[in-house]
Amino acid sequence: MEHFGEVRFVGVKKHNKNLWVAKIQFDEFGSLIAEGDDAIDAIKKLRNRLNKIVDRYSMV
Repeated sequence: MEHFGEVRFVGVKKHNKNLWVAKIQFDEFGSLIAEGDDAIDAIKKLRNRLNKIVDRYSMV
């Protein structure tokens, strides 16, 4: 299995009255965020986005 770098969970914060944002950091240069109606929704969406990226790279 190849290693593509480190993924670090940065956190979840309330962006405005109705929106939460979850963020992860890739190897100090890139990041991925997801927005949700609450903190749990934002984390679930972030996990789904990350899984899609991992699946895409696993296919190559």
